[in-house]
Amino acid sequence: MPSLRIAGLHLLVLWSFAVAQPLFDLLGRNGEFFAARGSTRWDAVLFALVLTLVPPAALLAVEAVTPRGARGIVHLVFVAGLVGLFVLQAVRGADTPGWLLVAFAGAIGAGAALLYARVPGVRTVVTVLAPVPVLFVGLFLLHSDVSRLSFSGTDKALAAEASPKAPAILVVFDELPLNSLLDVHGRIDATRFPNFAALARGSTWFENTSTVAEGTTHAVPAILTGRFPKADEFPVYTDHRQNLFTLLGGSTELHVADGETHLCPPKLCPGLEESFGTRMGTLAEDTSVVYLHELLPDDLSHGIPSIANGWDNFLRDASKNHDPGRIEPSFLESLRPQPRPSLWYIHFLLPHSPWTYLPNGHRYSIRQAPGWGPDEVWTSNQAAVDQYWQRHLLQLGYADRVLGRLMARLRATGLYDRALVVVTADHGVSFRAGQKRRPLSEANRQDIAYVPLFVKLPHQERGRVVQVPKRTIDVLPTIAQALGVQIPWHVDGRPLLASTSPERDVVLIKDRGQRFVIPSAQLERLRRQALGRQLRLFGSDQPLSSLYGVGAGRALLGGRVAAIHGLGNAGARLDPIDRTSDPVQVSGRVSPGVRAVVVAAKGRVVAVAPASQGRFWALVPRASLGRQPPRISALSIK
Repeated sequence: MPSLRIAGLHLLVLWSFAVAQPLFDLLGRNGEFFAARGSTRWDAVLFALVLTLVPPAALLAVEAVTPRGARGIVHLVFVAGLVGLFVLQAVRGADTPGWLLVAFAGAIGAGAALLYARVPGVRTVVTVLAPVPVLFVGLFLLHSDVSRLSFSGTDKALAAEASPKAPAILVVFDELPLNSLLDVHGRIDATRFPNFAALARGSTWFENTSTVAEGTTHAVPAILTGRFPKADEFPVYTDHRQNLFTLLGGSTELHVADGETHLCPPKLCPGLEESFGTRMGTLAEDTSVVYLHELLPDDLSHGIPSIANGWDNFLRDASKNHDPGRIEPSFLESLRPQPRPSLWYIHFLLPHSPWTYLPNGHRYSIRQAPGWGPDEVWTSNQAAVDQYWQRHLLQLGYADRVLGRLMARLRATGLYDRALVVVTADHGVSFRAGQKRRPLSEANRQDIAYVPLFVKLPHQERGRVVQVPKRTIDVLPTIAQALGVQIPWHVDGRPLLASTSPERDVVLIKDRGQRFVIPSAQLERLRRQALGRQLRLFGSDQPLSSLYGVGAGRALLGGRVAAIHGLGNAGARLDPIDRTSDPVQVSGRVSPGVRAVVVAAKGRVVAVAPASQGRFWALVPRASLGRQPPRISALSIK
């Protein structure tokens, strides 16, 4: 067995291949992971050094305190484990049960350790690879997204001395396509989303508004700066020094609630940025969650916190105490007329995935249907994708509730009437099997592009609808015009309320800079077709409880099974049912030709769901299920 010095070198090399490099590769392509928590380049340097050096040093320390007789065995166990981790990541995508993949990786790791012990040449190869960890760190820091992080913190506040003539409130929802709010008439569905509908009735609704970017990283800064995004920008102040906060911050009281972007400099928004220790702590926590997702096969990762909702605080988001619709008491208390001009800005991570909230704010947990994989490409099973769409609409009901709570506070304090109120979203989301969930593509442009945009001017009482195509980069110029403030820098957007020519094209920019330019009329036609597809699945102008019926036969929801003609044998084999969740996931296999199923309990239809490729997934309110297994019938589709 090698000396402690050589053993430590070997552990460093194997750790770098098994853990450090996979994380460097993934996070190096997603610099938003660091930018979302306000990390500087120095944070990334320290992160890289700690990740590379500290864990193998800890393993070496364990060897050092082990009695000499057993030290070699401990070292071989570490070698086997690190090789096994490397192998498991290589095979995790295979269509094989996860436990079998883990056993296979463990066997390969044990075999590699045996070769390491018996063949000197193997140990020589590992020694020769000693420079590799330095190479991995160098590539991560110098040739990845991390290289674009600033070395300095956001300690300067280049605020203009503009003094607004009215208070202003800007609310940004996340991952909210316009179509999700609409009814069969193309208007806000007042039955399902009463608070969005009430806002539309008293404001100017720009119903043809498109975002300019596919993701939060660029879409939110575009709203706050009035500029088209650039590929090399992060959502931090050092990359966007001219924005809404620096425009008004010199003479305006700022109240900012946003954990995903960092455009307000600390001198204007004290307390918004986390301390160095907190940043590094959450960085370590979130890195461990990311690695587990990269390591484990999908069927073994159900208990790991989701990494779909934003770029940071994965453990916090998984906590039962975390609520993306919660408004901090201090922010809520500040929503009242102030002696100084004031701006309130809040970014809600609603109805953004993961979709785990009912309209009443109740959080649930179910065994997930197959979702999206690498590059956010949906599974090929449309029935599974439709359930995520169903859950998105249910969670949108909660976003509507949160908006109502906010509007009620504004009205109760008298701030609503005298203030400029702007409500919008950063981008949409798409639900098409085999296509991308959100990264922009030819197939999903109409789902990603269009977002809601409502502008209520001070003392405005009557609503109106503007059909002229607009863009989210028009929000900042509109706020400036309404408040009587001059913008002292160039912006790409134009005031929404000015008499300007309509936008002939929708411009969408991918995170890496590629531009999509689509004629507005053409994309609007595609959006209306997409709305028709949504309405055929989920209907409209009905309570949100009607969403437990999806697709053909949803009108049967709540009816007596005995009165329904044409139900057939689905040949159903149910998956295990967890009755502790609410709603309950009822899923299983059905005959290959079945396209839709009816789920019945206690003699009544409690859910209707599509089926595809011999599988179905149905959400069922727990109270509607009895003690007996639900009955699954095939629904004849004409």
